[in-house]
Amino acid sequence: MSNATVEEKWSPEWSNAVFSLEERDRRWALVRKLMAKAGIDVIVCFPLTHQHGRGAADSRYLTQLGENSDEVTVAFPLEGEVTAWLSRGGVWPSSNWFTDIRAAERGMGGKTISTYLKERPALAKGTVAIAGLTSSPISHIRSFEGVVNWGSYETLRKSVPDAKIVSATPVLGEARWRKSPEEIAFLRKGVEVAEIELKALYGHARPGVPERELYAHMMFANAMAGGSFHPMVGWVSGPRTRPYHRLEQPSFRKLQHGDVVSVEVEGIWGGYHAQIDQSMAIGDAPPEMLDAMKCVWDAFDRVVAAMKPGVKVSELMELAERTGLVGGRVRTGLGMHGRGTGNDGPLLVARRPEPPEVRDLVLEEGCCFNVKPSAGIDDVDDYMRWGDSVVVTATGAERLGTRPKELPVLK
Repeated sequence: MSNATVEEKWSPEWSNAVFSLEERDRRWALVRKLMAKAGIDVIVCFPLTHQHGRGAADSRYLTQLGENSDEVTVAFPLEGEVTAWLSRGGVWPSSNWFTDIRAAERGMGGKTISTYLKERPALAKGTVAIAGLTSSPISHIRSFEGVVNWGSYETLRKSVPDAKIVSATPVLGEARWRKSPEEIAFLRKGVEVAEIELKALYGHARPGVPERELYAHMMFANAMAGGSFHPMVGWVSGPRTRPYHRLEQPSFRKLQHGDVVSVEVEGIWGGYHAQIDQSMAIGDAPPEMLDAMKCVWDAFDRVVAAMKPGVKVSELMELAERTGLVGGRVRTGLGMHGRGTGNDGPLLVARRPEPPEVRDLVLEEGCCFNVKPSAGIDDVDDYMRWGDSVVVTATGAERLGTRPKELPVLK
């Protein structure tokens, strides 16, 4: 009879949402195939907790670890056991994939990996790929200069001077680009969580209600729905012709009659970040607001109908760019970015010109995106927006959400 305590063996009784062992084997085999092709002996991940945990996209993809922005260090060799370090060793709620989880001092990723490599002389003289050292059009897109801590990099470089150090972004970006059925299911669940958060906002947003109170209702709804923390809420509010700029936390402001509220709502399930976008009116809505929203829905429908394997991003951008209303007062454009464990690409901002390496990206089956066209009116650049997460299938795109296209007027 085993003497193991509950802390010594992973159990679904003390767990977060986790993937199957089959999904683990698929990912690890894919990454190692790409590593071998690139001549990489080991991938290392330093602790990266910024941007609501999205900076840790690579370590989450390889291990599932890092709930709620816990600091995770990972060594993923071409062959052999995978090792991870957290603030405490042993079992964690998402550690069903492997058992070599050790304790490490916080903020000491460079020292931790250096010790690991020096204990393995062949790796210390091999090619070491650092996750997030650089960005690409499809990975770490909000961190053009990479996400790696300079001190960790320098510690590693000085500790293993014979190692060839490269970026792991080309390998891990390609591995994460196409999602498996299990990953798509997690994103679909993330959208479900986001829709529950949005309903909580609808249920309480009225003139006179503090924004902080609304945010609290959304976070409570996220927790009750099983969502991971801390989900991003991009928040724009204020008079509809002059709203305040986007925030990711509430101010002390109270909603007022005549306001517009436009939100990006993230739902995270097992580390997979899904997103929906919605504009709403507080008190009343003038006719041009609904007209502008109809232009946004039309752009969304055109783009999603065209999203098939082989289609270029530039084609989608062109489909979303239209003018409408009398005298062309409304102009629409495509906002879009990848969805998965982190800052996946491409990152499109409505009506912004994009470089050729972004425009020429080609959609593939299994790619997942948040598609969120927006409409500007007169001199208000971001007047109305609406968006949903979608997956590209062999025959076209499928929405992962279920909410209707509507313009809520909350009184």
